[in-house]
Amino acid sequence: MSPLPVDVLERDWQRELHGPLLSSRFRAWREVEPALSRFKDAAALLRFFRGPGPNADKDAALCALLVLARGEPIAGRVVMEAMLPGLKKLAGRTLVDAREREELWSALMACAWERIRSYPVERRPRKVAANLLLDCLRGTLAGLTSARRPSQLASFAALGELESPRNCEVDGDVDALLAQATTAGALTHDEAELILTTRIDGTSLGELARSRGLSFDTLKHRRQRAERRLLFFLGRPVPQGGARRPFSAARVAG
Repeated sequence: MSPLPVDVLERDWQRELHGPLLSSRFRAWREVEPALSRFKDAAALLRFFRGPGPNADKDAALCALLVLARGEPIAGRVVMEAMLPGLKKLAGRTLVDAREREELWSALMACAWERIRSYPVERRPRKVAANLLLDCLRGTLAGLTSARRPSQLASFAALGELESPRNCEVDGDVDALLAQATTAGALTHDEAELILTTRIDGTSLGELARSRGLSFDTLKHRRQRAERRLLFFLGRPVPQGGARRPFSAARVAG
C-alpha cells in the first residue's frame, strides 16, 4: 500500500525541521517579527502552538508566519505542520469509505496549502487556526463534490462568503436548507434529492435502489457520505458509526 500524502508530509518534516534552510530562515524571521522573537527555533514554536497559551499570542505568531508564507514556502510549511493535528481530526471525522482516504487527504492538503499561502491576515487576524481549518473543510467539501460533478464546479470564493452554517434554521424549510448546501458545494443535486426522497418523503432505500438499478448497499453508502457532509455544513457533530438524520422529518409544504 502506497503511503498517504500526510505520511509523506510527516516524514519530510523531520528532515526539514533539522535542515539548514529552515534553521537559517527562522533566525532571520526572529529578527524582524516580534511575535517570533522569543522562540529558539521552529520546534519550540510548534510546541507553543500545540500547548496551553494565550490565544492572542498564538494568533500573532500564526499571522507573522502567514505573512511570510506569501513569499516564502518554508514559512507556509511551518504553518502546515502546526495545523496537522486539526487536519487529522477533520479527515478522521469526514472519512466514510476507506477507499477514499487518499483522495480526501490529497484534497485536504491542497486546500490547506492554498489557504496558507493566501490567508487574509489583515482582515481575519483573530481565531486564525480555527479560520484556517474551517476554510479547509469548506474548500475540501467543495473540491470533492466538484470532482464528482465536473460540469457543475462549485466556487470556493462563493462558498467562503456564505453565512456560517451554524446559523441555519435546521427545523425550518428543509428544501431551502438542502438548496443552500447544494449551492455551497457540500452536496450534489442528486445527493440532496436522495436525502429528501428517503428521509423526508418516506421512500425506502430499497425501493429507490430498485428503481435506479442500484444495490441497496451502494445507495445506503451514498446517502451516508452525503449526510456526513451535510452535518459538517450545518456545524453539527458527525457520528462515527454512520450518519443520523440531520434535520427534522417535518417537511414544510411550499
